[in-house]
Amino acid sequence: MKKKVCKLILILLLMVILSIIILIFLSNKVMPIYLSYSEAEMKRVVTTVINESVTEEVTNELNIDSLFLIKQDENSKLTIVDFDPVIVNRVMSKIADLVYKNLKLIERQDFSTLEKFNISKSIFYIPTGIIFKTTLLNNLGPKIPVKLELISSVNPNIKTDVKEYGINNSLIEVYINVVVDVKMILPMYSDTMQVIVVIPLAVKLIQGEVPRYYQGGIGSNTLFFQEENT
Repeated sequence: MKKKVCKLILILLLMVILSIIILIFLSNKVMPIYLSYSEAEMKRVVTTVINESVTEEVTNELNIDSLFLIKQDENSKLTIVDFDPVIVNRVMSKIADLVYKNLKLIERQDFSTLEKFNISKSIFYIPTGIIFKTTLLNNLGPKIPVKLELISSVNPNIKTDVKEYGINNSLIEVYINVVVDVKMILPMYSDTMQVIVVIPLAVKLIQGEVPRYYQGGIGSNTLFFQEENT
């Protein structure tokens, strides 16, 4: 009887040790592969939603020409190129709301929203066969669920780039810069990442004397053009 009990205890102990070894192996070797895969897929999903949401909002709401306020001095020299703050703030607010709403629907795996952005629900299930890093074996084994969770507000802002263009002209390129933080949740593991998407908004050719100095950039609603004293 004692031998049977000892044998049973030994078997249970071996099973526990084997389970611990398997968990350590999964944690150190397999999980990073699954996490890397889920990060790439979730980043692609978030980027798609942001791009299409911004395009939809800009197409429906924004008249590009109304974005710029151009000021000249008495000699018709360019002094200030300003963004209309009312229009910029309104569009940024609507973009933030729309992107947030769409990402929350994606988070809940809403069917109509997935369909709208042409996202397959299967993207939220990682094929275990990817650990073999072979396309033929990708679909082998059970699927591991991954959950996307939005963990920050959506922060869009204006980014600008000013370049000399031809003779006595300036080219202003305007972008929308959107930043969000998301979490990927896998069984027994989770990680966060920041997704930054830069979307071209408008290109404006300013005719006139090329300014030698300007200020502007991310988060700035105004570009100041002024001549340096010589």
